[in-house]
Amino acid sequence: MRILITGGAGFIGQYLAQALTPTHEVMALDLLSSQVHADPETAEARFPGDVLRGDVSDVDAWARCGKPDAVVHLAAETGTGQSMYEQGRYRLVNVDGTRRAAEAARAWGVPLVAMSSRAVYGNGRFACPEHGDSYGEPCCTLAEPAASRESDPHHPVSVYGETKSLGERLLEDYARDIPVDVVRPQNVVGFGQALHNPYTGVLAAFLARLREGRPLSVYGDGTATRDFVHVSDVAALIAWLVEHPTAPGTPRVLNSGTGERMTLTHLAETARRAAPLESPPPEHVDVHRAGDIDHAAADLTALRSSGAPLPSLSSEDAVTDFITRSWEVPGADSSAWDSALDELGRRGLTS
Repeated sequence: MRILITGGAGFIGQYLAQALTPTHEVMALDLLSSQVHADPETAEARFPGDVLRGDVSDVDAWARCGKPDAVVHLAAETGTGQSMYEQGRYRLVNVDGTRRAAEAARAWGVPLVAMSSRAVYGNGRFACPEHGDSYGEPCCTLAEPAASRESDPHHPVSVYGETKSLGERLLEDYARDIPVDVVRPQNVVGFGQALHNPYTGVLAAFLARLREGRPLSVYGDGTATRDFVHVSDVAALIAWLVEHPTAPGTPRVLNSGTGERMTLTHLAETARRAAPLESPPPEHVDVHRAGDIDHAAADLTALRSSGAPLPSLSSEDAVTDFITRSWEVPGADSSAWDSALDELGRRGLTS
Protein backbone atom coordinates (compact mmCIF):
# COMPACT_ATOMS: atom_id res chain seq x y z
CA MET A 1 0.00 0.00 0.00
CA ARG A 2 0.97 3.64 -0.45
CA ILE A 3 0.45 5.51 2.82
CA LEU A 4 0.23 9.31 3.05
CA ILE A 5 1.40 10.55 6.47
CA THR A 6 0.74 14.18 7.35
CA GLY A 7 3.45 15.47 9.65
CA GLY A 8 5.42 12.45 8.49
CA ALA A 9 8.83 14.12 8.88
CA GLY A 10 8.08 14.78 12.56
CA PHE A 11 8.70 12.80 15.71
CA ILE A 12 5.93 10.19 15.57
CA GLY A 13 5.83 10.26 11.77
CA GLN A 14 9.43 9.10 11.43
CA TYR A 15 8.82 6.12 13.72
CA LEU A 16 5.61 5.26 11.91
CA ALA A 17 7.30 5.46 8.50
CA GLN A 18 10.00 3.06 9.66
CA ALA A 19 7.36 0.67 11.00
CA LEU A 20 5.50 0.70 7.66
CA THR A 21 8.30 0.67 5.09
CA PRO A 22 9.22 -3.00 5.26
CA THR A 23 5.97 -3.74 3.41
CA HIS A 24 4.49 -0.39 2.35
CA GLU A 25 5.44 2.76 0.47
CA VAL A 26 5.18 6.01 2.42
CA MET A 27 5.03 9.69 1.57
CA ALA A 28 4.71 12.74 3.80
CA LEU A 29 2.82 16.02 3.69
CA ASP A 30 4.69 18.25 6.12
CA LEU A 31 5.14 21.98 6.59
CA LEU A 32 8.56 21.35 8.23
CA SER A 33 7.92 24.19 10.69
CA SER A 34 11.00 25.65 12.37
CA GLN A 35 9.30 25.39 15.78
CA VAL A 36 9.22 21.62 15.36
CA HIS A 37 12.27 21.03 13.17
CA ALA A 38 15.61 22.52 14.18
CA ASP A 39 17.03 21.12 10.91
CA PRO A 40 14.21 20.70 8.35
CA GLU A 41 16.49 19.41 5.59
CA THR A 42 17.85 16.60 7.77
CA ALA A 43 14.33 15.67 8.87
CA GLU A 44 13.23 15.51 5.25
CA ALA A 45 16.25 13.39 4.28
CA ARG A 46 15.55 10.93 7.13
CA PHE A 47 12.04 10.20 5.95
CA PRO A 48 12.04 6.95 3.89
CA GLY A 49 9.85 8.33 1.10
CA ASP A 50 8.88 11.46 -0.74
CA VAL A 51 8.17 14.59 1.32
CA LEU A 52 5.78 17.19 -0.04
CA ARG A 53 6.17 20.51 1.76
CA GLY A 54 2.75 21.93 2.46
CA ASP A 55 0.20 23.03 5.04
CA VAL A 56 -2.53 20.52 5.91
CA SER A 57 -5.04 23.39 6.17
CA ASP A 58 -4.33 24.32 2.52
CA VAL A 59 -6.58 22.52 0.05
CA ASP A 60 -4.02 23.03 -2.73
CA ALA A 61 -1.43 21.05 -0.78
CA TRP A 62 -3.77 18.07 -0.69
CA ALA A 63 -4.40 18.37 -4.43
CA ARG A 64 -0.68 17.87 -5.05
CA CYS A 65 -0.44 14.63 -3.06
CA GLY A 66 -1.86 12.08 -5.48
CA LYS A 67 -4.16 9.30 -4.35
CA PRO A 68 -2.79 7.02 -1.61
CA ASP A 69 -4.26 3.77 -0.29
CA ALA A 70 -4.63 5.20 3.23
CA VAL A 71 -4.13 8.51 5.06
CA VAL A 72 -2.57 8.91 8.50
CA HIS A 73 -3.17 12.41 9.85
CA LEU A 74 -0.55 13.32 12.46
CA ALA A 75 0.13 16.98 11.64
CA ALA A 76 -0.95 19.32 14.43
CA GLU A 77 0.00 22.24 16.61
CA THR A 78 0.62 20.67 20.02
CA GLY A 79 1.74 23.24 22.62
CA THR A 80 -0.87 23.37 25.37
CA GLY A 81 0.29 26.69 26.84
CA GLN A 82 0.98 28.27 23.46
CA SER A 83 -2.51 27.33 22.28
CA MET A 84 -3.99 29.68 24.88
CA TYR A 85 -2.64 32.76 23.09
CA GLU A 86 -2.19 31.56 19.49
CA GLN A 87 -5.74 30.30 19.23
CA GLY A 88 -6.26 31.15 15.56
CA ARG A 89 -3.27 29.13 14.38
CA TYR A 90 -4.23 26.14 16.52
CA ARG A 91 -7.80 26.15 15.27
CA LEU A 92 -6.68 26.51 11.66
CA VAL A 93 -4.24 23.61 11.75
CA ASN A 94 -5.96 21.26 14.19
CA VAL A 95 -9.58 21.73 13.11
CA ASP A 96 -9.44 22.89 9.49
CA GLY A 97 -6.42 20.66 8.83
CA THR A 98 -8.29 17.63 10.15
CA ARG A 99 -11.28 18.54 7.99
CA ARG A 100 -9.05 18.75 4.92
CA ALA A 101 -7.55 15.35 5.72
CA ALA A 102 -11.00 13.79 6.06
CA GLU A 103 -12.27 15.46 2.89
CA ALA A 104 -9.29 14.16 0.93
CA ALA A 105 -9.61 10.63 2.32
CA ARG A 106 -13.32 10.55 1.52
CA ALA A 107 -12.74 11.90 -2.00
CA TRP A 108 -10.14 9.20 -2.57
CA GLY A 109 -12.31 6.55 -0.92
CA VAL A 110 -9.51 5.42 1.44
CA PRO A 111 -9.27 4.76 5.19
CA LEU A 112 -8.18 7.52 7.58
CA VAL A 113 -6.26 7.18 10.83
CA ALA A 114 -6.28 10.46 12.76
CA MET A 115 -4.27 11.47 15.80
CA SER A 116 -6.20 13.07 18.63
CA SER A 117 -4.95 13.59 22.20
CA ARG A 118 -5.56 12.75 25.83
CA ALA A 119 -6.17 16.51 26.14
CA VAL A 120 -9.80 15.94 25.12
CA TYR A 121 -10.37 14.42 28.59
CA GLY A 122 -9.06 17.43 30.49
CA ASN A 123 -8.67 16.29 34.08
CA GLY A 124 -10.44 13.09 33.14
CA ARG A 125 -12.54 10.74 35.22
CA PHE A 126 -12.89 10.58 39.00
CA ALA A 127 -14.30 7.56 40.81
CA CYS A 128 -16.21 8.13 44.03
CA PRO A 129 -17.54 5.38 46.36
CA GLU A 130 -20.49 7.58 47.28
CA HIS A 131 -21.48 9.36 44.05
CA GLY A 132 -19.99 7.22 41.28
CA ASP A 133 -18.03 8.68 38.39
CA SER A 134 -17.58 12.38 37.67
CA TYR A 135 -15.67 14.04 34.84
CA GLY A 136 -13.45 17.08 34.67
CA GLU A 137 -13.65 17.79 38.41
CA PRO A 138 -14.01 15.53 41.46
CA CYS A 139 -17.48 15.46 42.94
CA CYS A 140 -16.20 15.52 46.52
CA THR A 141 -13.15 14.78 48.67
CA LEU A 142 -13.77 11.03 48.42
CA ALA A 143 -13.28 11.00 44.64
CA GLU A 144 -10.01 9.61 43.29
CA PRO A 145 -8.48 10.04 39.79
CA ALA A 146 -9.36 7.15 37.50
CA ALA A 147 -8.08 6.15 34.07
CA SER A 148 -9.91 7.77 31.15
CA ARG A 149 -12.00 5.58 28.85
CA GLU A 150 -12.74 6.27 25.20
CA SER A 151 -16.45 6.58 26.00
CA ASP A 152 -15.87 9.31 28.61
CA PRO A 153 -17.24 12.78 27.84
CA HIS A 154 -14.82 15.43 26.61
CA HIS A 155 -13.79 18.09 29.13
CA PRO A 156 -10.82 19.91 27.56
CA VAL A 157 -9.31 22.74 29.58
CA SER A 158 -6.98 24.16 26.90
CA VAL A 159 -7.53 25.53 23.41
CA TYR A 160 -5.34 22.68 22.17
CA GLY A 161 -7.68 20.17 23.81
CA GLU A 162 -10.71 21.97 22.39
CA THR A 163 -9.29 21.80 18.86
CA LYS A 164 -8.60 18.10 19.21
CA SER A 165 -12.12 17.53 20.51
CA LEU A 166 -13.61 19.50 17.59
CA GLY A 167 -11.47 17.52 15.18
CA GLU A 168 -12.84 14.26 16.53
CA ARG A 169 -16.42 15.48 16.32
CA LEU A 170 -16.19 16.48 12.69
CA LEU A 171 -14.73 13.08 11.77
CA GLU A 172 -18.02 11.46 12.76
CA ASP A 173 -19.65 12.71 9.54
CA TYR A 174 -16.87 11.34 7.32
CA ALA A 175 -16.89 7.97 9.08
CA ARG A 176 -20.25 7.22 7.51
CA ASP A 177 -18.50 6.87 4.15
CA ILE A 178 -14.93 5.71 4.92
CA PRO A 179 -13.15 3.82 7.70
CA VAL A 180 -12.00 6.29 10.39
CA ASP A 181 -9.77 5.32 13.30
CA VAL A 182 -8.84 7.83 16.01
CA VAL A 183 -5.86 7.46 18.37
CA ARG A 184 -5.78 9.32 21.69
CA PRO A 185 -2.19 9.19 22.94
CA GLN A 186 -1.07 10.13 26.41
CA ASN A 187 2.31 11.88 26.79
CA VAL A 188 4.45 10.50 23.96
CA VAL A 189 8.20 10.37 24.63
CA GLY A 190 11.28 8.94 22.97
CA PHE A 191 14.52 9.59 21.17
CA GLY A 192 14.07 12.01 18.30
CA GLN A 193 11.52 14.38 19.81
CA ALA A 194 12.26 18.08 19.40
CA LEU A 195 14.69 19.31 22.06
CA HIS A 196 14.68 22.95 21.02
CA ASN A 197 10.91 23.48 21.26
CA PRO A 198 9.82 24.72 24.71
CA TYR A 199 6.26 23.56 23.98
CA THR A 200 7.11 19.86 23.59
CA GLY A 201 6.56 18.92 27.22
CA VAL A 202 8.23 18.53 30.56
CA LEU A 203 10.81 15.87 29.68
CA ALA A 204 12.68 18.02 27.16
CA ALA A 205 12.88 20.72 29.85
CA PHE A 206 14.13 18.16 32.37
CA LEU A 207 16.80 16.97 29.93
CA ALA A 208 18.07 20.50 29.39
CA ARG A 209 18.38 21.15 33.12
CA LEU A 210 20.01 17.79 33.83
CA ARG A 211 22.67 18.44 31.20
CA GLU A 212 23.43 21.78 32.83
CA GLY A 213 23.59 20.25 36.31
CA ARG A 214 20.65 22.41 37.41
CA PRO A 215 17.86 21.21 39.70
CA LEU A 216 14.72 20.06 37.95
CA SER A 217 11.75 22.41 38.22
CA VAL A 218 8.60 20.54 39.25
CA TYR A 219 5.48 22.68 38.99
CA GLY A 220 3.20 22.36 41.97
CA ASP A 221 3.68 19.87 44.81
CA GLY A 222 4.68 17.00 42.51
CA THR A 223 1.54 14.92 43.02
CA ALA A 224 0.12 15.61 39.54
CA THR A 225 0.20 12.46 37.41
CA ARG A 226 0.89 11.61 33.78
CA ASP A 227 0.98 8.48 31.62
CA PHE A 228 4.15 8.39 29.49
CA VAL A 229 4.03 6.13 26.43
CA HIS A 230 7.02 5.38 24.21
CA VAL A 231 6.82 6.64 20.65
CA SER A 232 7.59 3.21 19.21
CA ASP A 233 4.48 1.81 20.91
CA VAL A 234 2.33 4.62 19.48
CA ALA A 235 3.78 3.98 16.01
CA ALA A 236 3.11 0.24 16.31
CA LEU A 237 -0.55 0.92 17.15
CA ILE A 238 -1.00 3.31 14.22
CA ALA A 239 0.68 0.88 11.82
CA TRP A 240 -1.70 -1.86 13.00
CA LEU A 241 -4.70 0.39 12.42
CA VAL A 242 -3.50 1.15 8.89
CA GLU A 243 -3.45 -2.58 8.18
CA HIS A 244 -6.67 -3.34 10.10
CA PRO A 245 -9.07 -0.45 9.37
CA THR A 246 -12.45 -0.38 11.02
CA ALA A 247 -15.65 -0.54 8.99
CA PRO A 248 -17.43 2.67 7.90
CA GLY A 249 -20.17 3.84 10.22
CA THR A 250 -18.70 5.41 13.34
CA PRO A 251 -15.08 6.17 14.20
CA ARG A 252 -13.18 3.60 16.20
CA VAL A 253 -11.39 5.43 19.02
CA LEU A 254 -8.49 3.89 20.96
CA ASN A 255 -6.37 5.22 23.78
CA SER A 256 -2.60 4.89 23.49
CA GLY A 257 -0.74 4.82 26.79
CA THR A 258 0.63 2.47 29.40
CA GLY A 259 -2.24 2.74 31.83
CA GLU A 260 0.33 3.66 34.50
CA ARG A 261 0.00 6.83 36.54
CA MET A 262 3.39 8.47 37.25
CA THR A 263 3.61 11.46 39.61
CA LEU A 264 5.77 14.40 38.56
CA THR A 265 7.97 13.69 41.58
CA HIS A 266 8.50 10.10 40.39
CA LEU A 267 9.12 11.41 36.89
CA ALA A 268 11.83 13.78 38.13
CA GLU A 269 13.55 11.06 40.14
CA THR A 270 13.40 8.63 37.20
CA ALA A 271 14.98 11.24 34.92
CA ARG A 272 17.70 12.00 37.48
CA ARG A 273 18.58 8.32 37.84
CA ALA A 274 18.85 7.92 34.07
CA ALA A 275 21.14 10.93 33.61
CA PRO A 276 24.92 10.33 33.52
CA LEU A 277 25.50 13.64 35.31
CA GLU A 278 24.45 14.20 38.91
CA SER A 279 22.06 17.05 39.64
CA PRO A 280 20.71 18.66 42.81
CA PRO A 281 17.33 17.56 44.21
CA PRO A 282 14.30 18.89 42.32
CA GLU A 283 12.82 22.27 43.16
CA HIS A 284 9.07 22.77 43.46
CA VAL A 285 7.74 25.87 41.72
CA ASP A 286 4.42 27.26 42.92
CA VAL A 287 2.90 28.03 39.53
CA HIS A 288 -0.11 26.91 37.53
CA ARG A 289 -0.24 27.45 33.78
CA ALA A 290 -3.52 27.93 31.95
CA GLY A 291 -4.44 24.66 30.28
CA ASP A 292 -2.54 22.48 32.76
CA ILE A 293 -4.26 19.41 34.19
CA ASP A 294 -3.70 17.57 37.44
CA HIS A 295 -4.12 13.95 36.38
CA ALA A 296 -4.00 11.81 33.26
CA ALA A 297 -3.87 8.07 32.56
CA ALA A 298 -5.32 5.84 29.86
CA ASP A 299 -7.76 2.99 30.36
CA LEU A 300 -6.56 0.24 27.99
CA THR A 301 -9.63 -2.02 28.10
CA ALA A 302 -10.73 -1.14 24.56
CA LEU A 303 -7.17 -1.43 23.26
CA ARG A 304 -6.85 -4.94 24.68
CA SER A 305 -10.16 -6.09 23.24
CA SER A 306 -9.37 -4.67 19.79
CA GLY A 307 -6.51 -7.05 19.14
CA ALA A 308 -4.14 -4.14 18.55
CA PRO A 309 -0.59 -4.31 19.95
CA LEU A 310 -0.23 -3.36 23.61
CA PRO A 311 2.60 -1.12 24.81
CA SER A 312 5.91 -2.92 25.23
CA LEU A 313 7.58 -0.34 27.48
CA SER A 314 6.46 0.94 30.87
CA SER A 315 6.28 4.66 31.59
CA GLU A 316 9.47 4.41 33.63
CA ASP A 317 11.30 2.57 30.84
CA ALA A 318 10.07 5.10 28.27
CA VAL A 319 11.36 8.02 30.36
CA THR A 320 14.70 6.31 30.98
CA ASP A 321 15.13 5.54 27.28
CA PHE A 322 14.46 9.17 26.37
CA ILE A 323 17.03 10.57 28.81
CA THR A 324 19.82 8.10 28.03
CA ARG A 325 19.47 8.15 24.24
CA SER A 326 18.91 11.91 23.99
CA TRP A 327 21.76 12.93 26.30
CA GLU A 328 24.25 13.79 23.54
CA VAL A 329 21.72 15.27 21.10
CA PRO A 330 21.98 19.07 20.75
CA GLY A 331 19.03 21.06 22.03
CA ALA A 332 18.01 24.37 23.54
CA ASP A 333 19.38 25.34 26.93
CA SER A 334 16.98 25.45 29.85
CA SER A 335 16.42 29.19 29.52
CA ALA A 336 14.08 28.45 26.59
CA TRP A 337 11.56 26.92 29.01
CA ASP A 338 12.06 29.75 31.48
CA SER A 339 11.29 32.21 28.68
CA ALA A 340 8.18 30.26 27.66
CA LEU A 341 6.90 30.41 31.25
CA ASP A 342 7.66 34.14 31.39
CA GLU A 343 5.70 34.63 28.17
CA LEU A 344 2.67 32.93 29.69
CA GLY A 345 3.03 35.11 32.77
CA ARG A 346 3.11 38.31 30.71
CA ARG A 347 -0.11 37.21 29.02
CA GLY A 348 -1.83 36.55 32.33
CA LEU A 349 -1.85 32.78 31.79
CA THR A 350 -0.13 31.73 35.01
CA SER A 351 -1.24 31.84 38.61
